[in-house]
Amino acid sequence: MKSNIKAVWQGSFKQGKGQFTTENSKLKNTSFKPSYAKNDGSFTNPEELLASAHASCFTMTLSYILGENGFSADQLETTVSLIINNNVITNSNLLLQAKIPGITEEQFQNFALKAKEMCPVGNALKCESSLEVELIQ
Repeated sequence: MKSNIKAVWQGSFKQGKGQFTTENSKLKNTSFKPSYAKNDGSFTNPEELLASAHASCFTMTLSYILGENGFSADQLETTVSLIINNNVITNSNLLLQAKIPGITEEQFQNFALKAKEMCPVGNALKCESSLEVELIQ
């Protein structure tokens, strides 16, 4: 799979603004600024996009694994927290809450770990990645 994203920045780092457009989705002319900028909800930042990519990728990978093993989740909710030290992402911590009918705790734990290992975005990150899971009955 190949995915193209075009990002354009105008102005200085502190005063400027950027927009990106994705080739395969509805993200067109999406505004971005540095993470330190006060966000009024009208833009995103690269760190937020990376965290959302990791959460989405892990969640879809787990859904795939569940399906291959005869399960379908009522809900998978993944939150990612990035830890950034000295401009380096050092950790990407996944928190998963799941509602999956008929699954055992052991199966759930094994499938979640397998999804963490298989997630392409998580594998692309050169940082520690933790996983905390909770099966909701």
